[in-house]
Amino acid sequence: MQLDRTRIVIREREFSDVLDLSLQVIRRYAGPLAIALLVGIAPLFALNCYLLSGLVDPHTLDSEGPWPFVWMVLILVVWEIPLATAPATLFLGRALFENQPSVGKVAMDFLKSLPQLIIYQVLFRALLVAPVLPWPWLFTQRAYLNEVILLERNPMFRGRKRGPSTGSRCQALHWGWGGDLFARWLGAIAMGAVMVGLSWSILAKGNEALVSELEWQSLWETRFFHLALWGAIGFFTVVRFLSYLDLRIRREGWEVELILRAEAARLDRDAGLGQSAVRRPGGTP
Repeated sequence: MQLDRTRIVIREREFSDVLDLSLQVIRRYAGPLAIALLVGIAPLFALNCYLLSGLVDPHTLDSEGPWPFVWMVLILVVWEIPLATAPATLFLGRALFENQPSVGKVAMDFLKSLPQLIIYQVLFRALLVAPVLPWPWLFTQRAYLNEVILLERNPMFRGRKRGPSTGSRCQALHWGWGGDLFARWLGAIAMGAVMVGLSWSILAKGNEALVSELEWQSLWETRFFHLALWGAIGFFTVVRFLSYLDLRIRREGWEVELILRAEAARLDRDAGLGQSAVRRPGGTP
């Protein structure tokens, strides 16, 4: 792994540049990225369909419309985003440095991160998602908690030799950037709403042309909203990853850190080769 030879140029970017770069990353890694997203999203999509099956009953849809389903699936999806997008985030983290990220390594990284994912992003997040009011805090002051858990892999608890804990590392990363992160979150919501609305409308209109029975049209309209919502989240998974890199560059000069770490690794290799040559003159056994 060449730390100073990343697939993406490491530099500060405005949010509009991050969005543009996200499209390029998706085009470059379309196949593997789609598989990683499908692995994370498909089980949760099926789970939501099962849990909310009562809200897509034809009688319910006739009397109340799709909005109870839309609201409940939105709450569930906001809760599930970190777990659903974890495989894609791990893939992007490795794709930044490697030509062909290994499926086995991505799976191993996921298993190592799973305990903290469950504690922080499943159990603790569930307490904050249900009231709705903490959502701005989740998407600003904890915007990149998933990246910290998955890519930095800090210990759960702080120790003298183990470095900062996940919680303290996340707090330090986000501290002082709440206004900028809030503005980006509002921009992402506006763009995501447009993406979901357009995708939902296109799928629904196409369904109307193919399906004549009204109750089946209503049923599929709810499913199409669900699909459109996850599609937008897939795109913003890439945006979030690149925004995380941008924040590290702005706060910590991460590009300089990568160069220094790569140089240190080269010096270690050179020192090791030099010692081998001393032990074996001429470099022969």
